[in-house]
Amino acid sequence: MFSDYPATKILSDLERDDLLPAILFRSARKQCDQDIEKLEGSNKLRLRDAERQKIEGEIAAVIQKYGFEPDVITGHAHYGALLETGAGAHHAGQLLMWRLLLEELMSRGALRLLIATGTVAAGVDFPARTVVITAHSKRGNEGFNVLSSAEFQQMSGRAGRRGKDTVGICVVAPSRFSDARIIAEVSKRPPEPLRSAYFAAPSTVLNLLKYRNVDDLRYTVSRSLAAFLDRKAAGVIRDETGGEITDLENGSELRADLKKRLEKRIRRKMRDAEILEARQETLLLETLSCLQKLGHLEGDSLSAKGYWAAELCTTLVLELAEAIHEGLFYDLSVPELVGLVASIAGDAHRVYYSLSRNPIKKEYFSKLQGIVERVREVYPRAANSELKVVPDAALTAMAWMEAKDWGEFSGLLRLGGVAEGDVARLISQTADHLNQISKLIESHPPLAQAAAEGRKLILKPPLSEALPVD
Repeated sequence: MFSDYPATKILSDLERDDLLPAILFRSARKQCDQDIEKLEGSNKLRLRDAERQKIEGEIAAVIQKYGFEPDVITGHAHYGALLETGAGAHHAGQLLMWRLLLEELMSRGALRLLIATGTVAAGVDFPARTVVITAHSKRGNEGFNVLSSAEFQQMSGRAGRRGKDTVGICVVAPSRFSDARIIAEVSKRPPEPLRSAYFAAPSTVLNLLKYRNVDDLRYTVSRSLAAFLDRKAAGVIRDETGGEITDLENGSELRADLKKRLEKRIRRKMRDAEILEARQETLLLETLSCLQKLGHLEGDSLSAKGYWAAELCTTLVLELAEAIHEGLFYDLSVPELVGLVASIAGDAHRVYYSLSRNPIKKEYFSKLQGIVERVREVYPRAANSELKVVPDAALTAMAWMEAKDWGEFSGLLRLGGVAEGDVARLISQTADHLNQISKLIESHPPLAQAAAEGRKLILKPPLSEALPVD
């Protein structure tokens, strides 16, 4: 009996029962990587020469199709395991190039086993004969939560290949985190209600105010899916309250204390319905108030500051605009500008390269953190997305600029225990923010030019913007 069903046993059993290719879902990146290491160390699971040659040929075809740098692929830490076992780890800690290679190999039928985190289920369209689920919960911002109906359907729905399989197999592997009874219950749940991610964000409001007035914004918000769903939910509350009002009117024999409690409950529900119905407009007014306090508005119209800030179509529009307005980015070299922007683009919970001296003075990070905190006072963010300045993110971006090639840089990342995918995400986010700053060519010409140059320097292979396809 296994406390955790090992990947070696899973692959062996699936191969014995002719249930390959398969996708093995894990809860964490580290589990995926450890599985690959264990598979590579198992002599019994090695591919035959003909199978290995087939994978090598498919890899060469994918490299040619996308114009990948061969050295980046063959130099990957899991390349040997891929050739020896026909298995690969797919998660956000991997380079996009590596993930795309695995997706192509899986689609071509060249892989036996793809080990992935649950995010691959929602973002990639390739099926397998078998899907293996190893946990009934996943980590969220507030700890572990039981899989939702949609998450289970996304994972189990990968089982079964059109034109090749008459049925798809979903297997639950036993472990202390995998209760088949819970997964069976989740599988019977109906889909979760549709939700809207829309809200009147500062970037959206600034951009719309270039062409519309506040009344137009109110109308736009009122016609959004989010407002529609809020009104629908408020209607449900009112319907429930209507029944309670009827009970109250017909309840002449109710005790006075019970009647008073029911009246209080009805009033509270009616207030909740009113608040819910007006929620989207309330969020809009909060955003307008924030923009007013930061000097982006004059009355109901954009100020001069608001006009150029509207060019910054990014989630960090408020922080970047304040930094630019206060001159924090002036008199910096291009690498320093890239580093400082990267420090605010990075995620505080991720590990970045930290084994060298940071070339940016601490006072710049302190000033930028002060700006972040002042913005937070007028526009509070959700606790799970609290923004912080991350000096190591700056060092990582600058180290990438100075690196001769990816081979040299990836060696530094391995020494520092940094995931390649996290760095790719950092560089992508930094490049996006620099791209927005580069649009300020009319209001801030030197800064815009420096941002454009910095963006060009960090978007070098294999972290360039696009992958060419023949």
